[in-house]
Amino acid sequence: MIKLSNYLDYLYKEVIQARKTVDEQSVLLAKEYAKDEYLKFFRVPRFTMPSVKLEIPLKIDEIDAETKYKFKMEEATFIKEVNGQIKKVNKEKNLRIEPITKKKLEERNFYNILKEIERRDYKGRKNLDDSINKIDFKKKTRRMENEDNSEFLTSNQEEELNTILRNAIKDQFKPVSARLNNIFIDPDTTKASDKEKLFVNLNVELVEEGLRIVTLKDENGNEFEEIVFE
Repeated sequence: MIKLSNYLDYLYKEVIQARKTVDEQSVLLAKEYAKDEYLKFFRVPRFTMPSVKLEIPLKIDEIDAETKYKFKMEEATFIKEVNGQIKKVNKEKNLRIEPITKKKLEERNFYNILKEIERRDYKGRKNLDDSINKIDFKKKTRRMENEDNSEFLTSNQEEELNTILRNAIKDQFKPVSARLNNIFIDPDTTKASDKEKLFVNLNVELVEEGLRIVTLKDENGNEFEEIVFE
């Protein structure tokens, strides 16, 4: 895994090195022509690369970005989403988690947890999941009862419910701005295990330009260097 900028820098240097090698070969050939009895009257062949176009397949391994979030709790939407997921989990995993209500949220001190979330600073978060996963529902929701108040949630039910609540809370965060720091890529796009990764094609064109550094003298005889772009 390398930074995209480092990878492009490597390709740029490789193209320059190729151009340098071609020029060196042209110089050697020119010397041979100059020594030959007949070839010295001919032009020395020289090939240039006016532009180099590259189509580069890349695999995005990681994006280093900082996102600023705004947290706004929409209670009706939250409860609807949580109960929808509870119904789905109950069916898929044969559980009996009761739907939540506003009263249940109040009974288990849920709104105090929300106040803690609202007090936190969610500016420049690289990974919102890390912050959400730190919310300790177990400590404050452990004694949430079923609808008939006859039994408590099992540990398995509690863990499933905590996961549902965390995901629903995460959906209440809205990104308002983002800053991209680095993109990390893997040039190897042939691994079968990377089917879920993001693949892109990068089209790069390097156009040939030249420069020379010449030494000049000013009116006082002092030497100085000047870069001349061709």
